[in-house]
Parts: sequence; C-alpha cells; structure tokens
Amino acid sequence: MPHTALLAILRRIVLLRGLTLCAYASAMLLAVLLFRWQLPLLSLGFICLLLLAYNGFSLWRLRLAQGGVAVSEGEIGRQLAMDICGHSLWLFFLGGATNPFTAWFLLPLTIAAASLPGRLVWPLTALTIACYSLLLLWYQPLPLNESDLAQAFFLHTTGMWVAFVAAALIVAGLVARIGQQLRANEQALAEAREAALRQQQVLGLAIQAAGAAHRLGTPLATLTVLTDELLAEQAGQGQLADDLRLMQRQLQACRSELQRLRAEADASTSQPADSAVAMLLEDWQVVRPQARLDYQLLGLGEPPRLMLDFALRQALLNLLDNAADASPDWQGVILDWSAHGVQLDIADAGPGFDGKPAGDTVAGLGMGLALAISALERVGARLDWLARPQGGTCVRVVFPLEGR
Repeated sequence: MPHTALLAILRRIVLLRGLTLCAYASAMLLAVLLFRWQLPLLSLGFICLLLLAYNGFSLWRLRLAQGGVAVSEGEIGRQLAMDICGHSLWLFFLGGATNPFTAWFLLPLTIAAASLPGRLVWPLTALTIACYSLLLLWYQPLPLNESDLAQAFFLHTTGMWVAFVAAALIVAGLVARIGQQLRANEQALAEAREAALRQQQVLGLAIQAAGAAHRLGTPLATLTVLTDELLAEQAGQGQLADDLRLMQRQLQACRSELQRLRAEADASTSQPADSAVAMLLEDWQVVRPQARLDYQLLGLGEPPRLMLDFALRQALLNLLDNAADASPDWQGVILDWSAHGVQLDIADAGPGFDGKPAGDTVAGLGMGLALAISALERVGARLDWLARPQGGTCVRVVFPLEGR
C-alpha cells in the first residue's frame, strides 16, 4: 500500500483513539456524578492515561511519517491491536461483555478489514474474539445497588443505542474516508501506469526519430541544392519562381528542425514567453503558409521566461497542426500570464474534440496527441480541453513559472 494511504490511516486511528478517550471520560463522569456509582476510578484512570500516552507516541510517530519515515502495514496492525486491548481492559472494570460499549470492538476491526491485507486482519479478528470471550467469563460487575436494578434494563438499552449511534457515525465518517483514500490511490496508480506506457511509446518514437534525422540529412541537402539551382534558372518565371521560393523556405524549415533534433542533448535556454511563442508561430507558419492565424497577446507587464526545448516545440506544433486540420479557415492563439503560470490557448472552429483520440494511438493520428501530452507532463504543464461557445475546441496549456 502506498505511504500516503498508510499515513492517512494512521492519522485517522489517532483521531479515533482521541474520540474514544473522550467517550471514556464522559461515561465515567456521567456514572459518578449522575448515578453516584462507586467505580474503580484509579484503575480506569490508569487505563485512560496509558492510552493517552500511547496516542501521544502515535502523534510523534505521525510527525515522523510526515517527514518521510515510512509507515508499515504491520505498524497499523499494532496500533489497532493496542486499541482492542485497551478497550478490553476498560470493559473489564465496567461489566465486561454485559457493557453495551462492546460494540466498539468492531471499529478497529472495520478499519483493519478496509485497509490491511488478510495476514493482518485475521490475527486482529482472533484477538477481538478472544478478548470478547474472556470478558464473558472474567470481569467486575457494575456497582449497582438495589435501587438501580429497576432502571438497569433502561440504562442498558440506552447505552446500546448510544454505542450504536457513535459507532455508526465513526464508521461513516472515518472508515468511509479510508475507502475513498484507497480508491484515490488506485486511480493514481492507474494514471501512473498509463503515463509510463505513454513514455514507453514516446521512447520508441524518439529512437525512430533519431534514425530518421540521420538518414534525412543528405536527401534534404540535395533537394536544397537542386531548388537553389532551379530558382536561379527560373528567376523570371513568375508563379514558378514563387513556388520554388516557397519550397526553399520549407526545405530550410525542415533542415532547421533536424538541427534542433540533433542538438536536443544541449541545454536549452529560456527566453521571454512572448518571444518564445512568437518564434514558434513564425516557424509554424513557414510550414503551414495557408493557415489563417489570429494571435492575441493579453499578458501585462514583464513577460515571464519560458523554455521551449525540442520536445515542447513539437508538442505545441502538433496542437497547432490539429487546430489547422480541424479548422483551415481560422485558428486562434492567445498568450497570457499571471502569478500562477503562463497560459497558452490554441482554438479552432472545427467540429469539436475532447482530447481522447479514437482507435489505436500508436498506429493512428492520435500518436501526435500522445506525444504532446507526454512532453507537457514532463515539465509539469497542465493540458485542458474546453468547448468554445461559438463552436470548436480550445486547448489550454498552462506552464508553471520557472523556479516553481
């Protein structure tokens, strides 16, 4: 079980023990002050002090756990065993199994069943049964006089009701939270497995990309030379010369991207967010000259610094390509920043998309989206998919500020 889940369980056990001690003190005060019973207060007080001291030790242990010292499942089992033994001693001096508060035996057992493996639950179950069975045989009866016998049945049924209500509230309030914590941990593990699978896919593609970059260098250099020669020969051919110049710019863009890929191992430098995004959009428009981009800069004051390495550039270029494919007539980009981070919105007027590609994301077009999500997660960025009121999708990317 994860450390965070065991830490949450230990915190709730400490709280439950504190509530139990408050209930012990309230019951003893009620019996002595209201019913004038002659209880063995010295023995009962010693038991309460013992449990209080152990709860103080548990609080110290909880502080150590919050500092990083791991909590084990066996330690949780020992905590619950201490509660079972302490409750047994308290009941020994107050009627044993005839005391209606024997129902509280089920509280530590319920916590154990909800959070611990069977190798610890069954010994705790055996301990609970043994304690309850011994209290049937050995205990000190409640000090009732003849005048109290008439109302003994009423007191017993009232005590059963109080014990049941208290146990029900504690189970609903504490044990249910333990179940929620366990479900949250299972979901976190599933998300971690999904992220690991995505990273594995990205690693495979990175190896293929490195090989492709090595093989494409020579063909691109040849095409660049041929394009330059053709442009020199056809300089006065109007439309043909324009097409050759467009081809020249796009070949240069391809060679620049390959150079960035080869230099990916070098340390990237950060730059102002507006400059970084402007350079990204300029490079994208070279490859997508037909795109109709509406760029708005909303950030006020000095822009924070943003580092876009090769992987992040490709992630954002993939999102821009998706917007252009979904809405060729319009793509909107909005850059803003605040104390919480740098926000980049990429919007389109297409049919809409929820960020979940259909089909195989490895073989299909969804792989670009998987690469984008993986690259953004690596730097702690958040990716949200929002539906635009005018129709289409807005992809919101929030980058954390440098140093946070």
